[in-house]
Amino acid sequence: MQNCPKCRVSIRGNKRVCPLCQKKLEPGNSGTGNFPVFPERKISSVTFMKILTFMLAAFCILTWMVSFMFPDTEAVIRICQISAFFIWGDIFVINYYKYNVLKTITIETFVIILAVVISDLFTGWHRWSITWVVPSILFAVMIATLIVSKAAKLHADEFIAYLMIDSLVALSQLIFIKLGMNWFPIPAIILVTLYLLMDAGVVIFGFGDLLTAIARRLNL
Repeated sequence: MQNCPKCRVSIRGNKRVCPLCQKKLEPGNSGTGNFPVFPERKISSVTFMKILTFMLAAFCILTWMVSFMFPDTEAVIRICQISAFFIWGDIFVINYYKYNVLKTITIETFVIILAVVISDLFTGWHRWSITWVVPSILFAVMIATLIVSKAAKLHADEFIAYLMIDSLVALSQLIFIKLGMNWFPIPAIILVTLYLLMDAGVVIFGFGDLLTAIARRLNL
């Protein structure tokens, strides 16, 4: 048995890091039980999300009333309401997946990309989102995923799936280029090239880990 000093639980098997928080495990202690007593929190995560959801509803109601009274502010208020929804979703993701850093990063990436694209649409669709912002976000995510996996000493099969998901999102930019929607495709092409090189390295040097990750995701 090994103990996680952060989660204060005992882990069976020979693992290097805690499957919950990715912190390095310590040798087991016979005096530590498998089911430790956690201090009671004043506000649970469920209560916190209920309060946050009420605040979102109140904000939408109040801003809708303002837009009803002052029609000239409707466009600005609509953007503020969309931003509030995405902030709520962002906090929900962090709260729900707080013990899985890579999953949090991946889902947060989708939320942010969707937010910037919708913001671009509502501000005249100048395509700055797919030209500059999306490639920058995906490049930062690729670096962050590699750094987190290295720092947490994760096995390849524990983070390959997230890299592959990010690669598919990066490759989707080729669709915008083919449709002529990306007026300056160089950042997107550079990013797609980097992801393809990384995928080639993963397939060549970590083919066994890739098969393990696929089997785990498909419950084979």
